[in-house]
Amino acid sequence: MPFSYCGVLIPRISDESVVASAWERFLQDKPLDREGVRKVVLASWQRCRSEAVDPTKHSAPGAAAERVRQLQRLNGELCDAARPALEYLRDILRECGTLIMLCDRGGTVLQLNGEARVRSVGEEINLATGGCWNEEVIGTNAIGTAIVTGAAVQIHANEHFCLDVKRWTCAAAPILDPFDRSLLGVVDVSGVKETLHGHTLGLVVAAAKHIECELGRLDVARHERLLTRAIDNFVRYASDYLVLLDSRGRIVRTNGNAQAARDTYDLQLLQQVGNQVPGLDLALSEVDRCCQRPEWVRPEWLHPVKDHEGILGTMLVIPLGAANRRTAVSLPKAMATPAGDDAFGDIIGESEILMATKARARRVAALDLPVLLLGETGAGKELFARALHRAGHRTAGPFIAVNCGALTRELLASELFGYAEGAFTGARRGGLPGKFEQADGGTLFLDEIGEMPLDMQPHLLRVLQDGVVVRLGDTRERCVSVRLITATNRDLQKEVTAGRFRQDLYHRLCVVNLQLPALRERPGDIEIIVDHFNKKMARKYGCEPKLLDPAVMQAFLSYSWPGNIRELQNVFEVMFALSEGSIIDTSLLPPPIAQAGTNSPTISTSTPVPPSFGCLKEMERQAILDAIANAHGNMSMAARTLGISRSTLYVKLAAIRAQPCGSSVGV
Repeated sequence: MPFSYCGVLIPRISDESVVASAWERFLQDKPLDREGVRKVVLASWQRCRSEAVDPTKHSAPGAAAERVRQLQRLNGELCDAARPALEYLRDILRECGTLIMLCDRGGTVLQLNGEARVRSVGEEINLATGGCWNEEVIGTNAIGTAIVTGAAVQIHANEHFCLDVKRWTCAAAPILDPFDRSLLGVVDVSGVKETLHGHTLGLVVAAAKHIECELGRLDVARHERLLTRAIDNFVRYASDYLVLLDSRGRIVRTNGNAQAARDTYDLQLLQQVGNQVPGLDLALSEVDRCCQRPEWVRPEWLHPVKDHEGILGTMLVIPLGAANRRTAVSLPKAMATPAGDDAFGDIIGESEILMATKARARRVAALDLPVLLLGETGAGKELFARALHRAGHRTAGPFIAVNCGALTRELLASELFGYAEGAFTGARRGGLPGKFEQADGGTLFLDEIGEMPLDMQPHLLRVLQDGVVVRLGDTRERCVSVRLITATNRDLQKEVTAGRFRQDLYHRLCVVNLQLPALRERPGDIEIIVDHFNKKMARKYGCEPKLLDPAVMQAFLSYSWPGNIRELQNVFEVMFALSEGSIIDTSLLPPPIAQAGTNSPTISTSTPVPPSFGCLKEMERQAILDAIANAHGNMSMAARTLGISRSTLYVKLAAIRAQPCGSSVGV
């Protein structure tokens, strides 16, 4: 009967004698004419033969105690993250007579738990702390085979390559870096062959995933701290090419003109996020780092990024200042924009809180980083998103906006990622590119990101991590480069806690956040905004701007505007369109706003009060009322007539309303 590969994951006790016979024939280089040897085992045997592994080898080689301590220090984070999972395995398998082990990426045992009796038996073959169980030195075994294949595996009894190991059974699963999916280590459960159980493989796989999740959580928290500490450097060195690396030397973020850096210094940069730059792993000794560091990395370019807990990573600053001085086009758009062409000029207001928000937005615009806009509905999130795009490096590219809360799950998926021809009934012939593809080279604005369905969030996360999009119904990967700006009026941290939003996606989106003020937090801007809308509506309806009854402005100032600027614009346009003459009066106010206005006094100018020269306060009061009346309620004109600022005028009006001196002010 011809030999057949057996591809089952779990070894079978019934195959033990068959495997023993096949192993003997394999060593004698005879044809294998019996069934029962699994594909993963035979492939390992063949590797052992090519590496000339001695099948009579008694035990695995061991590392010296000092070397073991060094490996434990180098893998300290892995050991810490694995401890809860290993303790959980120990509790479950306490009565099973097994050893629970954590190994590094080279197969050396870093930690070991188990009963004294089993440990003693394991030490006979150096299945102990410091033992090296790489396939190349001790043949087929779960630890070494998992390292080679990058997959979980269970090896039982005669499936081992070396004779003295055949009395054991073991199951192991690789632990992969959650950031770049490289191998970090292996978790293994081993025992004498009588302890074989099919569930053991599932337990080690679950333990490995638990360790990866814990490492991912630590990575996200550390990268968030790293980005927070490094954000000022992105602004400070905005004209240079920056590479931000974490403590292991992995690229977390890049910013600036990579082509200019290559041309200026003849560099071959590792630009892909997740790539590791040799010699920048802070776990290595300074001597090792210097030896491994590429020649193109100049020491003066390296800047440590620290916080109160120590060094978080490294900022690699490749200076391009001289090149930028020669060619102004390389300057960040936020710096190169002429004063009269302010990208944030459409955002109306002069309040201190708005000016501070715009100043921060200008600094953020120069950075090619994801931005999360936080604010209430109608606070102007899309206006800020467009301004960030115009002031950024990608102003020549498209600006594409998508409201995640306005589409069903299916429509949102096809809108974002596109679809292939025949992906679903009614799909357009030839397929359709999604918004990510349409925004390539520019900015994609995802409004109401908190409304995105939970099951769609991993797909968005993959695009952000890998920079590739796969259309619905297609297998082809399309590379995209977009700057992502998101917005929400939800508290995403609470959504994460409630399990409605992925924590890893939240940290990807919230590299930089921008809190937009509500309209009620800047009441001094209301008159300027209304004046802007007045001129805008006049152009729209083909007429002159209209005058406002002072009581209308008072009502506007008294109302809380839960819908913010959007609500103010809608209310004002309706009042403008419905007003028959040149004056907008209180009869046009919506009831909630009119009700708010009744809590403030109204100004009546029907009967002018003659000035009393014996009372300065009365003279000031009357001058203010006359100025407002002569200006037909235009507070800016009244303030100019009086020679005071609008804010001073409103303060004085408030004092008049609080202590009326005559019949012209009533409540």
